[in-house]
Amino acid sequence: MSPTGIVIQGSQPTIKIGDIEYWLEPVKNSATYGGRCKRSKLQAFDSKELDLVPEYKYKKLPGSDKRIRLLQLRSGATDGQEIFCELIEADYDNVFHVPTKLDSGGGRGESGSPKGQMQWKEVESKRIEYEALSWCWGTKPPKYALKIEENGKTYKLRVRKELALALKYLRLPHQTRTLWIDALCINQDDHEERNHQVQMMSRVYTRAKEVCIWLGEDSEETKTAIDFIHQEIMELKNFDTLCSDKSYTEKWQALMMLMQREWFSRRWVVQEIALATKARIYCGPDSIAWKEFAVAVELFVEVETASHRLSEIMQKDEKFRHIPNWFEHISELGASLLVQATGKVFRAQRTPMQDDPADIRREEDSKKHKRDEKKYNEGLKKQMLASKTIDPLDRRSLLSLEYLVSTMFIFKATEPRDVIYSLLAIARDAAPFAHTSGPQEQDGSYLVVSLLNAFLEEKPFVVDYNRPYADVCRDFVEFCIHRKHKLDPAQALDILCRPWALDPQSGKSIRLNTTSEDLAGKKSRIFPERTEKWEKREAKYVPDDSPEGKKWKIEYGEGLIEDGRTTRDYIEEINNKDKWEEHPEWTVPAGWDDIEPYFPKKGQDKKLDADADDETDANENGASEDEDPPKTEDELLNLPSWVNRASKAPFNLFPHAGQKIQKTGRAAADPLVGHPQDGHRNYSAAQTRPLDLKLLKFRRRPRLGHYSLYVRGFMLDKVHIVRDASQGGNIPKAWLDLAGWEAPYSYDPPDEFWRTLVADRGRDNDNPPYYYARACKESVHKGGIASNSVDTSGLINHERNSIVAEYCRRVQAVIWGRRLFRTDDRRLGLGPDEVRKDDIVCILYGCTVPVILRKHEKDKKAKEAEVLEDRVEHLKALIRKWELNCVRKGKWDMMMDAKAKTEEALRNDTERLKSTSPGPSSSRASSPPGTPSSTQGSNEKSETPDSQEGQAESSDSGLDEKGGESDAKQSEEKDNDPPRPGNLKRGEAAFQNKKEKAEQESNDCYYEFIGECYVHGMMDGEALRERFYKNHVDRIFELR
Repeated sequence: MSPTGIVIQGSQPTIKIGDIEYWLEPVKNSATYGGRCKRSKLQAFDSKELDLVPEYKYKKLPGSDKRIRLLQLRSGATDGQEIFCELIEADYDNVFHVPTKLDSGGGRGESGSPKGQMQWKEVESKRIEYEALSWCWGTKPPKYALKIEENGKTYKLRVRKELALALKYLRLPHQTRTLWIDALCINQDDHEERNHQVQMMSRVYTRAKEVCIWLGEDSEETKTAIDFIHQEIMELKNFDTLCSDKSYTEKWQALMMLMQREWFSRRWVVQEIALATKARIYCGPDSIAWKEFAVAVELFVEVETASHRLSEIMQKDEKFRHIPNWFEHISELGASLLVQATGKVFRAQRTPMQDDPADIRREEDSKKHKRDEKKYNEGLKKQMLASKTIDPLDRRSLLSLEYLVSTMFIFKATEPRDVIYSLLAIARDAAPFAHTSGPQEQDGSYLVVSLLNAFLEEKPFVVDYNRPYADVCRDFVEFCIHRKHKLDPAQALDILCRPWALDPQSGKSIRLNTTSEDLAGKKSRIFPERTEKWEKREAKYVPDDSPEGKKWKIEYGEGLIEDGRTTRDYIEEINNKDKWEEHPEWTVPAGWDDIEPYFPKKGQDKKLDADADDETDANENGASEDEDPPKTEDELLNLPSWVNRASKAPFNLFPHAGQKIQKTGRAAADPLVGHPQDGHRNYSAAQTRPLDLKLLKFRRRPRLGHYSLYVRGFMLDKVHIVRDASQGGNIPKAWLDLAGWEAPYSYDPPDEFWRTLVADRGRDNDNPPYYYARACKESVHKGGIASNSVDTSGLINHERNSIVAEYCRRVQAVIWGRRLFRTDDRRLGLGPDEVRKDDIVCILYGCTVPVILRKHEKDKKAKEAEVLEDRVEHLKALIRKWELNCVRKGKWDMMMDAKAKTEEALRNDTERLKSTSPGPSSSRASSPPGTPSSTQGSNEKSETPDSQEGQAESSDSGLDEKGGESDAKQSEEKDNDPPRPGNLKRGEAAFQNKKEKAEQESNDCYYEFIGECYVHGMMDGEALRERFYKNHVDRIFELR
């Protein structure tokens, strides 16, 4: 026995405590575990040593619309608890779009023109190199402290645990590291600043030296995975051995664990990594270049998707044998989609993700490293000089906003609006644009974008977290419809069938934390304060007798009367006045009791959110500052049924039996319309009948709590019999009975049945192969039909037949969660789980598949309320347009005044030169550009933007014009052709009766959008032939 009481017997040490002897097992990587625990210690925000340290308050970013903050992270050891840093400002306002130190000599003028010829050397001398951090926020509250140094003083700032850990691991031991971090470099409490910074994301990430991806702290699996990529996967010569030897199963499992870190499920990371010129993954102290990780993931997905070899290898290992198809749907994992996105989003003229000189042949001497680094910097300089664009790689976006939003459903977002906002910077047809009272309004960017909106390839999409979520969804749907209509009008409405929208959250956006300063600032913009006293004059309406005059004109009295009221006093007095003493004949108009609730006064349920006095009154009455205000009409506006929820997406992350981790699995069937692809359609139910934009209308009725979309189509059929939904992709026995396939199923299945099960398409949405019929019969025989369903998952996992497995995978992609139904005309179809008897099968013009609608009747009171609210919303839209035009006109007038002053100064200088220069030659001098003769044309042209702007505003307002209504009726009458066969007069009468009945039904009912459906024999234009022979009339469907 040793002095410590440990006995060594053979190779197994033991220790005896009392009468019991224990074996001693070595702790795996005990040093690593102890070091990780030491590195994880952080300084709490509420710790006693920070009691006297004041909390950091952000200062508003000044006037430049290209100003950002950067974080300078001070050096320190990884195991140190305190984190010191400093926030500095940088400016992008130069022709190379490079962040520089603040200096008035290298910026732009107010109009956006460069001040002189900015050369690369001048910019290089002031250039700030930084790295951008991409990390997962998480849901835990910020409990830890970051120390901010400013003007010789130290402040504390709350941060989340993951961010504090990232800063500890990323800080360098002997030098400062400059980073851009969204949570720290953007004042999250200032929603106007946040809206504005969102539109600069592309600039921030493309100009970053490197994007640092923080996955969290390390573990045994992450270290194994990173070493596996570095040392074995990248050596392609031995890759077949890795895919066939069961000794590598734990390493493949570790790689999948790394791919399922929470960072890979964030929605914002799609654009962050797609925009990066270079990126690196950090997991604790371990790191790997994104380029190497992407290669490993591509190989992983390619091998598993093509042959399922890796899942078969996992079954050879006893530890993983209990779970079949271990890596099933690995291609739908967030990491896999992200790697695909980096290759599909852009087409680059230069190579993205190029190697860092520090990563090239590390074993070589330092001189070689310096040569490589010099070569790298020279190449970067050439790119900057050549492109002079925001993106130094000069990349061209390839994917539409609709494609990105509807295919990236596996990526989650805490804020529902971020489903759209997070992808604007990488879409080919959209660009983020923040219309606020922030710094960007000080230049002409908003005015220019407003005027040239119709000519821009990348349409501006307004980023506003203060906008109701239902309005943001409507904006996106309308955006997709109009953009798709330009490419292919026959599939403009397919967005209604694609799942994309998160469920709305209660209360205001989590991105908003409105302060009293924000409210007061908004009120000051609505009601600008006056320092001088008001002066008023008497005025009255008198008849206008002039031939060209109107019925009445205003006649002003002489002299001015001083009025001591302020602007606020004047507005308050007008709002609170019930009757006018000066004009007792002015009375409340008829019907005002119905209108008044839509325009409540101060103190009622819908208050002006810009009124800072309201917040003061609430605080005086004991209301908590953190308490959400009462819900307004906008917040009570329900998300309409024509906004398809992301909960219906085909894949999701969830726990699987026998596994400790969440894995990607099928949650629903694939959308029948497929992904949006230019020039390709899975089906053509309405053939080439396009969407008529003249008949497309959106109606917003917040007080009634619904949003309406008006589209045109016709009723094809009605659901008569519905069977239970497919659970887990199984085929219920009741489906076989409904299709007329009787036991013992010895003959081939009915053609309509097996084709319906695969939606009459093959694996790649081509025509189904002929062997699908025999595969269907084989599946029923071996799939356990005696248990009342065919187990397709069991056939895939255990039946050693690749043909049957491929067929069953296609069946699962079509029927998962859907119901089989028969219509009144005996057609077989597949519909969503919500389909019920008497639901209507409709063809909408502009949608490539039939849809299921549910009819709801309107009563007389509801119709009157809708008419009233439509008029009120019409009035509000006109007021908003008038306010917007006032702002635009004010900006334009300021620009014209500045231009006039410049021209006047030029004329004065010219006159002075003429008077001082002797000789007759001066009289022959040509007129300078600023003379009245030359400015007359410019003044005439200056009226053009205002007129174009008014026309654009009128066309974009969505309000019905007289001409639009007449065009819509003419279009509807034109498309409702009278029937050809039979007695012409009798047919015309019957057709006219149907048409009148359809118009009456359109006014008396609305429809709930249930979802897309498959109807056998009606997917490729046959429905239009059916419409012709059965005299189906077109009608307008109001979808809610």
